[in-house]
Amino acid sequence: MMKKMNKQSKILISMVAILLVIAIVLLCVFLIWNKKEVRTYATVDAGLISAKDIEIITDYLAVESDRRPKIEREIKWIVIHETDNRGTSATASNHNSFLHNDQSQVNSWHYTVDDTIIYHHLPDNEVGWHAGDKKTEDGGNMNGIGIEMCVNQTGDYNQTLHNTAKLVAVLMNSYDLTMDDVKFHRDFSGKICPHRLFTEGRTKEFLEMIENEYNELRVEENKNESK
Repeated sequence: MMKKMNKQSKILISMVAILLVIAIVLLCVFLIWNKKEVRTYATVDAGLISAKDIEIITDYLAVESDRRPKIEREIKWIVIHETDNRGTSATASNHNSFLHNDQSQVNSWHYTVDDTIIYHHLPDNEVGWHAGDKKTEDGGNMNGIGIEMCVNQTGDYNQTLHNTAKLVAVLMNSYDLTMDDVKFHRDFSGKICPHRLFTEGRTKEFLEMIENEYNELRVEENKNESK
């Protein structure tokens, strides 16, 4: 009787051990399949002076300006806007002057682009109030580089799109971002912005411009690295 019980106990222990091993294996497989890649984001401004052949004029808002929150953050997004100002004088230069001289508001962004030049208003690693989503975690304000495209009547809108695509490509390359990280203002607040780009149905075309500029940049960099 005792021998029979010992034999049954051994069988039971063996079965439990086997089930335990199976459970551990299944748990390991589950953890591997569900493991999320830990992504690191840039936290230091790249100090860009040009976007390919387009000059970038850096003219940061004063540290004491209400338009400059002075909050450092991780760079996770590039957020595309339009100024929606069709005035003949609504150039990148004049928008830069507006940000510096009009302290009645607190909204701000990082770059303004027109058909000839790019102005840089805030360090890329600082928060700007441009996406309309307040202090949402991982949002457009807290983690996005805001870019305003000029739509002034006297400007060449197509060239502005190309210049912006070059800027975005350089930013992507500088901060290890992807096309999935390129967003529109609407993605964060629902506002139809960039307005002209949406109403003219050119968002796909614009994103393709960016991708082409980025791919060209990577090819050129790879050539230089192989020399």
